[in-house]
Amino acid sequence: MAKRVRLLVPLFLVTSLLTSSAWAATESTTGGTGTPPKGEDIGITRLVAIITAIGALGMAAFSLVDATKAFGGGVSNCGLPGLNRVVSRFSDALDRALGTDEKGKAEWRRVVRSHWINGRPRAEQKAIVKSLIRLGLAPQTAPELAKAGQVNAGALVAVAEKLEVGTALSEVDLNVLGRLDASVEAQLDAAFDRADQLYRNVARVFAAVFSIGLAFLATWALGWDGWALALLIGLLAVPLAPIAKDLASSLQAAAAAMKAAK
Repeated sequence: MAKRVRLLVPLFLVTSLLTSSAWAATESTTGGTGTPPKGEDIGITRLVAIITAIGALGMAAFSLVDATKAFGGGVSNCGLPGLNRVVSRFSDALDRALGTDEKGKAEWRRVVRSHWINGRPRAEQKAIVKSLIRLGLAPQTAPELAKAGQVNAGALVAVAEKLEVGTALSEVDLNVLGRLDASVEAQLDAAFDRADQLYRNVARVFAAVFSIGLAFLATWALGWDGWALALLIGLLAVPLAPIAKDLASSLQAAAAAMKAAK
């Protein structure tokens, strides 16, 4: 735990400096008065500086969210329980393929969790699970696997027996395996979709909380008495962060085009 905390200290310092620099840039556009602009005409340069500062705040918040992964996976654990529930439908085959660890826990859960938290591409994660299911296919696991995959149990048992002794598969056998693969593919796709959506939504909520906190901290450090402004900036930082650079560049390009047209 102490090692993880030491790893987070530099990240926190970097994000704090980034946020302070962004707010300093905002302050410099107000003439150094120490108060936010009120009702005045905001030029393109000042608007670009404000957008850049808010985007930097959002990036700092997302960095803090990402830093939670150092603590047992942090925000990455969101979505994992639902994914495990779907994969556990094929637990008989997965248990046969990987067995259990020294504590008696299913090894496939550790494999799925490791790849999920590490952010491995979805296609690769699905391919690994499907390969393990195929590896665990046997006459003993075929009935439960057929039930989970919505295929004929007797036909799948026959296929498993042929695979076990190395007998060539017929066209019917290949069709059974194809239907099983299609069912597994569809279920895994839905599970990863739900898990990804939950992870993204929770990450955005945490990022919003961090950005609002950083915004309040920045306004306090700058001596501003504007909690409503801090709340507004904190809420805007998260959706604005991914597009801040492009938006600022577009504004600058538009301003340049308008000057050239005059």
